[in-house]
Amino acid sequence: MDSLYLPGTSPTHLSGPTRAEREEVSFFGVVTLTSKAHEGHASLESTETVEKTEAQPLSGRGDREVIVVGGSAAGLFTAASVARGGRRVRVLESKPQFEPAARTLIVTDQFRTQMGAVARESIINEIRRFELFTDGRSAQVALARPDLIIERSRLIPALARDAQQAGATLSFDTRFLGIGPNARGLRLEVDSGGKREEWHADSVVGADGAASRVARASGWPPVETVPLVQAIVRLPKDCPPDTTRVWFVPDDTPYFYWLIPESPERAALGVIGEHGSDTKRRFERFLEKKQLEPLEWQGARIPVYRSWVPVRRRIGNGEVYLVGDAAAQVKVSTIGGIVTGFRGALGVSQALLQNGKSRELAALRRELGTHWLIRRVLHHFAQKDYSQLVDLLDASTRQSLGEINRDESTRLLWNVVRRQPRLVLLGLRGLLMGKAERS
Repeated sequence: MDSLYLPGTSPTHLSGPTRAEREEVSFFGVVTLTSKAHEGHASLESTETVEKTEAQPLSGRGDREVIVVGGSAAGLFTAASVARGGRRVRVLESKPQFEPAARTLIVTDQFRTQMGAVARESIINEIRRFELFTDGRSAQVALARPDLIIERSRLIPALARDAQQAGATLSFDTRFLGIGPNARGLRLEVDSGGKREEWHADSVVGADGAASRVARASGWPPVETVPLVQAIVRLPKDCPPDTTRVWFVPDDTPYFYWLIPESPERAALGVIGEHGSDTKRRFERFLEKKQLEPLEWQGARIPVYRSWVPVRRRIGNGEVYLVGDAAAQVKVSTIGGIVTGFRGALGVSQALLQNGKSRELAALRRELGTHWLIRRVLHHFAQKDYSQLVDLLDASTRQSLGEINRDESTRLLWNVVRRQPRLVLLGLRGLLMGKAERS
């Protein structure tokens, strides 16, 4: 369930739908859809802004410039990595400044390894155990290394400062409109402060979320998304602040409900569904059942990984890459994408710095494939299957779940199966149910 809100995904407040005006633009022979989203974001006293940098057209191929479209977590991580490798990098952010909406996220300890000292700025709590519930049954898993609760409104500014310190330039109030080839690389059409400009780059990285304009303009098909609904509630008195709770209720959702403490007083309660209106209605019913009152509402559309999305395309003499949500780099078993988005960013950075070579992308593809296998098994579970699953989580199996984090899915899967072979039969039944339903 790690990272319940993903890098690059545009948040939507549930009090009203997002309004979008779409127009079709032909630019350098490439047709792109541009959308102007009008979204309301909560004002946050703790939000930090990042110093604005004047936007200047980038120069010729000799500088080997890279433009990153989107100031998402994955985009900023990419910019910092590429800048440290010696390339000239500019990040385009459509908003006038970074004012990210508050969002409670949960990640594994691998997040700290990836980010180093920068991680400290966004960590607000640590989780040392999980409690799993289904049909009156429960199981507890103690974590050898604590999961981390991070706050998105702190994470994005920290990543932006890190990118600037690495040498990247940030251009605010700059909206991507279209892309096409030129003799040396790529041309970009942007709206910078209300003025249309033409910029040039060798490479472009689309880090602009699941509805990526860069992806659409460059010929990638759209990615499937599912709704996430989350509310901030008062932490129940019987829930320790270092414990995450997960409920499996397949009649409501093929995913799960979660309760993630962000402090001794507050927690994030949420669910992922398949259809927006049904998901919100069932979530409200779950809130009433648990006698919890929402203090704040949060929501998003989360990309669903079905198969590997090739992250690189050539347009003329230039190259376009996708990272994070734009490439559906999400652990679909838990719909978590912070750590995998950073891995995708690192892989693309390696490719940009090493003439297209990247071991990290190959490793990430294997990781996401394992999560897809797990999701295929779980997605068709009935209540009795989850009950059997919880019953099979003996002490040895729970030890594996606590020692190996979910960002090492292949190792985790094999250790769990080795310690509890009967899980193989349960998994096969889940796969067969899925095949029968699709037939």
